[in-house]
Amino acid sequence: TEGYIVTNHHVISKAIDDKDTDIKVQTAEEYWTYDAEIVGWDQVSDIAVIKITKQDKEEWKSLKFADRKDYNTGDPVVVIGHGMGMPWTTSQGHITHSNRFGLRPYALMLQTDAVINQGNSGGPIINLKGEVVGVAQSIYSPGRRIPGWDGVGVAISADQALRSYEYIMSPLYASKKYVPYAEFPFSLETLELEDVKDIPINERHMAYINYPELEEGEEAPKKTVGELAGLLQGDILIDINGERIENTFGVMKLTLQAFPEDIWDVTVKRGDELISVKIALKEFDHKKIIKSIANIQR
Repeated sequence: TEGYIVTNHHVISKAIDDKDTDIKVQTAEEYWTYDAEIVGWDQVSDIAVIKITKQDKEEWKSLKFADRKDYNTGDPVVVIGHGMGMPWTTSQGHITHSNRFGLRPYALMLQTDAVINQGNSGGPIINLKGEVVGVAQSIYSPGRRIPGWDGVGVAISADQALRSYEYIMSPLYASKKYVPYAEFPFSLETLELEDVKDIPINERHMAYINYPELEEGEEAPKKTVGELAGLLQGDILIDINGERIENTFGVMKLTLQAFPEDIWDVTVKRGDELISVKIALKEFDHKKIIKSIANIQR
């Protein structure tokens, strides 16, 4: 009887801020328009969920989010949306990067060369199996006063979008009113080649615990959960919950998918000894993340 639609937070933000603004949905299948209800949103990932209700026994089909292991850089994709205000437009291209970090605070983005224009926001990026690999979010065109197509389209990846969707649909969202993120749990640096050149390439672990030396009079930062768990200067990260850690980026990917209070089993190498500890992830200050997003948007 109901259909749930994933879109961007920025697509419906006016209706969030102004309760007199209505959201209307057309499906391209029926001749009538639906009044949509806002279910929830995640401003960090720029994901929102809205709901529409059947009016005439319509036969709706749902799209499936692709599993993360089933899409990668180089895969062909199709973008569907209302680019330049022209409804139900499609464009074809490829995933040109599957874990782009830095274009948006605390998010891994999907990058594509399939044409994305203003009006495509919130639309699906679909692989050749008909599965959603991303939700179109923006175009990247530095140096232009008005953004234009320079070959770099950006999307929220399927796993990031699904994380937001599932939390919004859970009872936890009703009590929190936002989707929480975990704080990065370690103070890390990356080993230099000189430190690992005698180790076979497929056995190298490059991320190690590093607590920066403080300048005289400098205030010590708050302790990370890794430090509180007893991890020492120079400990080398080996695995987290059984997943091999090769570098600091591997930790970032796991952190972005995790939730506060998740328990991690962490294995480190200290000298010639392997040591295992358990850590409970802390929540990242939500207001700080939102503030960093607002600074970029300005």
